[in-house]
Amino acid sequence: MAGVYIHIPFCKSKCGYCGFYSLPSLKLKDRFLEALKKEIVLRKNHLNHEGLRVKPAMRPPYNSRYEGPSNCIDTIYFGGGTPSLLSIAEIEDLLQLIHDTYPVNPEAEITLEANPDTLTQKYLEGLLNIGINRLSIGIQSFFDNDLQYLGRKHDAQHARLCLDWAMQAGFSNISIDLIYGLPTSNAEQWNRNLDLFFAYDLPHLSAYALTLEPNSILTKQIELGRALPINEEDALRDYNTLCHRAKDNGYLHYEISNFCRRGMHSKHNASYWFGTPYIGFGPSAHSFDGASRQWNVYSIEKYCDTLSAVQEKEQLSPEQQYDEYVMLRLRTYWGIDLKYMKREMGEHFSTYCEQHAQALIAQDRLSQTREFLYLTDEQMLFADGVAEALFWE
Repeated sequence: MAGVYIHIPFCKSKCGYCGFYSLPSLKLKDRFLEALKKEIVLRKNHLNHEGLRVKPAMRPPYNSRYEGPSNCIDTIYFGGGTPSLLSIAEIEDLLQLIHDTYPVNPEAEITLEANPDTLTQKYLEGLLNIGINRLSIGIQSFFDNDLQYLGRKHDAQHARLCLDWAMQAGFSNISIDLIYGLPTSNAEQWNRNLDLFFAYDLPHLSAYALTLEPNSILTKQIELGRALPINEEDALRDYNTLCHRAKDNGYLHYEISNFCRRGMHSKHNASYWFGTPYIGFGPSAHSFDGASRQWNVYSIEKYCDTLSAVQEKEQLSPEQQYDEYVMLRLRTYWGIDLKYMKREMGEHFSTYCEQHAQALIAQDRLSQTREFLYLTDEQMLFADGVAEALFWE
């Protein structure tokens, strides 16, 4: 069981708030695709060793009838950047190469991130025909004033058209992104954004508070007084509204920023939170083999010019693996499994974790049910601080 992430580092233009690695140009696309194909083949043995046998208690919460090898690819994710800038033929070539190089589950979840300004009905039909079975569409807001503030290139009308086209094309597994806490919005407008999401009856929503990334365009504009500043109280108000309305409409809040119908969570992202091995291709992409983490160079030029894309590798100590487990699982609905921790990491780790949890529970910052430590909706906003209090000293 493993995942594949493919980073497509191109955009039409940089959104004001974005902190991901990408270039607002396609001039290096052909060179990049050739380098990407080389990396996919050169690293074919990355997933072929004993360390990738995921412990049963750590398996992500979904079942498959396919009994493939331990390094079988169960999820493929095209992220970015803007993967939907690639042509259907280019995406199909990459998928075919992955199938030719790695053992892929016939039921694999294959996700493509897309920006509305790059989508047409014909393009969406093409994606479905080549095997893309899940879409993640960066709507961000159904209101033009929000989209203009964020520097998005689509408008609200086109955002809704894209959802209509995707459903008409035959997609049923569709997720959208929305951003809350925007200074151009208010409580009423955020509720109307949620009204539209619920009206489409989509199976998945990723909702993020607007945050200021260092050196982003929006951060600089706010510092210069050219853009409205964000207000943390507005973000908290919108988050509470989101949690209550999602629950009322039958959505599970399964991770800090993610909500889904039962059984419709992102299998790929859930794999990250459950410690499943994955391999990342493309500049800035990360990989994890169960015991070590590595990441590629953050430069398209360097990525294209070298046969070895990997920049650095970090071997995780038992204490680091404990910290990572605590950090990732606290972000989720499933929480920390103390029984698993005792069995697989050692009793000294489970005892340490439970002892340090008691003060947090008394302060109502953490909750416990039998062998599980978890965060409620209200507590999830402060997950990082809670995790830090549980980290190994």
